[in-house]
Amino acid sequence: MLNKQTKPASWQLGLLVCLRVARAAPIILSATGFAFCGGTAFAAEIKDPPRWTKGSDFSSLKDWNLKAEQIVPHGVNPLYYPITPGHKHALERPDHPDGKYRKETVVLNTTEDFDIRDIGKFKTAVVQEEEYLDGVLTQRTLSWLALDKATNNVHSFGHVSWKIEDGKPSFTGTWRAGDPDGDGVAEPGLLMPGTFKVGERYVFAGSRSTAYGGAENMEAGLQATVPAGTFKGCVRVREQGLINLKEINDKIWCPEAGLVSDTSDGKLIISNALPSSNPASNDSSIGKLRDKPAKQKSAAAKITAENAKKIALQRVPGKVTDIVIERKKGRNVYVVEIQTDSREVDVFVDTQTGEVVGTD
Repeated sequence: MLNKQTKPASWQLGLLVCLRVARAAPIILSATGFAFCGGTAFAAEIKDPPRWTKGSDFSSLKDWNLKAEQIVPHGVNPLYYPITPGHKHALERPDHPDGKYRKETVVLNTTEDFDIRDIGKFKTAVVQEEEYLDGVLTQRTLSWLALDKATNNVHSFGHVSWKIEDGKPSFTGTWRAGDPDGDGVAEPGLLMPGTFKVGERYVFAGSRSTAYGGAENMEAGLQATVPAGTFKGCVRVREQGLINLKEINDKIWCPEAGLVSDTSDGKLIISNALPSSNPASNDSSIGKLRDKPAKQKSAAAKITAENAKKIALQRVPGKVTDIVIERKKGRNVYVVEIQTDSREVDVFVDTQTGEVVGTD
């Protein structure tokens, strides 16, 4: 998963929705964000402890036999969304603590060149993700994906991301397979195997210093109902951060449509991979928020930065190392970064009331 520098606008991945059900039981996901099993509704947050804690618990590049002549930038995996130029889909999460959240994904008509030792030269697709809060573009990421045509596995080779403020991008982070990474070299990740087997585990992001995580195939044969429709033959994949073990995310993938539910990003509302008879196949709204950006309305802070520091230190004693104003939990807050004796803590102080509305 991504560390603090490169997390998407849902900063979060502790803001996640949980599907706690027996492996053999069917799941129906409602559009409200709850999982129902045997008549019981489960709250939308994953609090499970990490099932695995080390990179060695997951398969990785050494196990996949990746060769350049097998890697193609575009194609279709049975469970992944189509990695073909022009594919578009969007997920929304109205209950996001920072506001109404929307992520729009577009496969661009461009490719990215790679030359990785022991793999060779090949091209990847470029996939754009844009994230919005309350209708305002806040994050843009370009990811590099490709398929292994020998296995139909979808692999990730890195990404680059920008934070958007007042319509202007500022670089927030990147990782790229084959580039130096700490004491080693960043490796590709596996996003979706061509053949889904429950219990299989694999590294999905291979930068040990920036974006490092493993995925586990949890369930198969599920039915999911989201705003874009009802889908059968779906699977559940749990993603586990290996830099921050508390970052746990469940995703539901369905044939042809791909990702329909993500505990971090919400539920599928639009996909042009759907049949034209489905109203959710109309992708005309994708890009409109970016093309006509809304003005961010930030009321002048009534609490000074110095007072916010004092309030934060009363909650978490230590040394203040940074303070910025951001949109969190539906409010404008000071994010006060405090270094304690054992760790770094962010305290969120409301700019209008001085109330501490959370910590991270």
